[in-house]
Amino acid sequence: MRLHRLVLTNYRGITHREIQFPDSGVVVVSGANEIGKSSMIEALDLLLEAKDRSTKKEVKQVKPTHADVGAEITAEITTGPFRFVYHKRFHKRAETHLTVLEPRREQLTGDEAHDRVRAILAETVDTDLWQAQRVLQAASTAPVDLSGCDALSRALDVAAGEAVQLSGAEPLLIDRINAEYLRYFTPTGRPTGEWAAATKRLRDADAEVARCAAAVAEVDDAVRTHATLTADLARLAEERAAAVEKLAAARKAADEVAALTQQLKQAEVVAAAAEATLEASVAALTERRRLRAEVDERAAAVAELETAAAQAHEEELTAKEVHEAAEAAADAARAAVEASQARVDAARRAVEQLSDRDEADRLARRLTKIDSANAEIGRLERELASIAVTDALMRDIETAAAAVELAAAQAELASAHIEVVAAADVELQVGGQTVTLPAGATWSANATTPTEFAVPGVLTARVVPGAPASDTQAKLDAAQQVLSDALAAAKVDDVASARTLDHRRRELVSAKDKLTATVHGLIGDDDVEALRARLAELSSDDGSEDPPATDPRRARAELDEATAAHRKAVADCETHRKVAAAATKRLGERSTEAATAREKVTTSYAELVARRDRLHQQRATVSDDDLLVKAEADMEKARRATGLVADLGGELARCAPDNVAAALDEAERRVDTLTRRHDEVADELRVVAAQLKVYGTEGRKCQLDAAETEREHAEAEYLRVHRRARAAQLLRSVMNRHRDATRQRYVDPFRDQVERLGRIVFGDTFEVEIDPQLRICSRTLSGRTVPYESLSGGAKEQLGIVARLAGAALVAKEDSVPVVIDDALGFTDPDRLVKMGAVFDAVGGDGQVIVLTCSPQRYESVGAAHHIELSA
Repeated sequence: MRLHRLVLTNYRGITHREIQFPDSGVVVVSGANEIGKSSMIEALDLLLEAKDRSTKKEVKQVKPTHADVGAEITAEITTGPFRFVYHKRFHKRAETHLTVLEPRREQLTGDEAHDRVRAILAETVDTDLWQAQRVLQAASTAPVDLSGCDALSRALDVAAGEAVQLSGAEPLLIDRINAEYLRYFTPTGRPTGEWAAATKRLRDADAEVARCAAAVAEVDDAVRTHATLTADLARLAEERAAAVEKLAAARKAADEVAALTQQLKQAEVVAAAAEATLEASVAALTERRRLRAEVDERAAAVAELETAAAQAHEEELTAKEVHEAAEAAADAARAAVEASQARVDAARRAVEQLSDRDEADRLARRLTKIDSANAEIGRLERELASIAVTDALMRDIETAAAAVELAAAQAELASAHIEVVAAADVELQVGGQTVTLPAGATWSANATTPTEFAVPGVLTARVVPGAPASDTQAKLDAAQQVLSDALAAAKVDDVASARTLDHRRRELVSAKDKLTATVHGLIGDDDVEALRARLAELSSDDGSEDPPATDPRRARAELDEATAAHRKAVADCETHRKVAAAATKRLGERSTEAATAREKVTTSYAELVARRDRLHQQRATVSDDDLLVKAEADMEKARRATGLVADLGGELARCAPDNVAAALDEAERRVDTLTRRHDEVADELRVVAAQLKVYGTEGRKCQLDAAETEREHAEAEYLRVHRRARAAQLLRSVMNRHRDATRQRYVDPFRDQVERLGRIVFGDTFEVEIDPQLRICSRTLSGRTVPYESLSGGAKEQLGIVARLAGAALVAKEDSVPVVIDDALGFTDPDRLVKMGAVFDAVGGDGQVIVLTCSPQRYESVGAAHHIELSA
């Protein structure tokens, strides 16, 4: 099959397009996306398969939306000995025209033209091969299936040596065998036609014989049932009479038991009333005792709660005093912050007043020390190198110092304060140190750690702080250790030294920066004379006003010290604020606890008074002794009533009431059962008698004889058709087995062709495994085998194209169909694209290969390709 020309008019978005295809070789049809490349293949399929009046969805979808016209398709095709021009218009004014040019000229229209083209294609084109030789966008990596292509099978038979010359009659025997097989079986192996009809006839005959035999057996069963039911009816009448006599005796015994039961119930009512009275008396006595116990418990609880309330009140007063002290300290800290802020503002204003004089001084130094500026910069750098303090280290020192101050304040607040007043001259030993106190002198200290006091020869005392003081001391020790580490890293002894050294470092850095700026200014854009003029100008200005007498360095030092003092004051203020907040919280907790304790005392006392009043009221009504006497009397009455119930119960038990009731129930059920069964048997006997009358008029034995005769005829027909069907099935299976064996032999020629073309792309070590259905199972490169499904998308796409081109190379010239590749090789790298171009060149001259793509540069390596560019 060859496609010579394709014309589309009003097809989807294509107004008109005509393409001429060369008879052989590779044709690359390129164009932008959505220009209608894939639509060409779709249009060719619709032209060859759908009628012009078709209402299928595929036909409706190609109708143009920009105009109310019908889509038209024209193609010129050569297949086998036929060459024809085929035209169809769909949707509006549908029409079909066929002009056969070779081997003899024909012209047909309408359905006759459609049927003629279908007949030509069925005679000359392997449609399975035509569908398989396409690489479409949606399935470019799917494995190619060539197993159903008869044209390829014939070509592989020739390549495998099975046939030297084709006679054209090779499939005739298999077709006849298949036709004979399909007389009896469907393609899936289920019975059909004569074989299904014979089987159904025999099955229906068997069913009819079974039905008639069942009908005759039903008559015999009815006769036997009539005799059985007659005997059963007489037996049930005798049994029912005996059961009626037993029922009368059982009812007499049941009446005697009922009388005793009534007497027992009356005695139980009296005993229950006595028991209820006794329970009420015992409950009243128990309640009186419980109420006395509750009064005693409530009195003890009130005493305990009053003690707890007094203690809570004391704690509240203590917390209030602590809170007032903390608030006073916080107010003092806030006043210190405000004073330090005023000092900082004054120092900053003094520094600003000195800025003009500093500028004049700097200009004078720059003009008088130009030659020595670089030497001075060197000296400053050497001095800076000897200083270990840095900005980051100084920030760590300041942070650690603030933490130490905060921890010290917390430790002082949490520690015990010890004060000693000497009544006479005395010498103390405090923590291993000697303290001498004259008479009337006072000595005090804060104890944050265990401290021992001793008066030699008199006494020794040891003060151990509580857990809060120990915790704050531990925090203080940790903060001091962090500060010591930071000071050691800065190579200074204390924070003041660090601040002084940092201040010196900042001064050196500032001086170095100023000298550097002066040098760059003198060497760069500034002019010395201009600088002198500026200095003269500043000097004249200084003469008009009295310069401030404060030393600039002392002013800056004062600003730094004021700033540091302000920071410390802020930190102290924050510490006192937190302490005051904690004291406020503690006071609130103690106040709440005291209020709760007072409320509990009030509530408990009210409950105690209520219990006492209730006890007095009850005793005014009935005394404790009267309640006890009444309970004992009620107990005696209940004992007598219970004894009477026991006597009657024993007499009733000797009569065995359960056995009497069971015997009565059994007798009644027996009579009811026999009566119901007697009536049922009588009804069944009447029904069976009526059925026997009807059966006598139906002639069921004659029907059974006729059914058995029909079954004999059906069985004979079944056996005859069975032999023929099984023979056709056996012959077909043998032929298929031999054909499968032959197909297994022609896998090798197909594999050889695939490997020949594949080695152009993948190299000399390329091998593939092909199954009997001509599908690629795996690929081997350099001894490494990978299943087809595990390959990359690019490798799958390349192998699919190689397999189709191999099939096209093997198929005989008269059986070939165009290989259509729709926008493939999108997963292929540039090196492989070049090699795939060599594959196209290797097979392009043997058939027609049509490539549709939006990237024609992918196929630049196909040397003999014919390029067609589509435009909108």
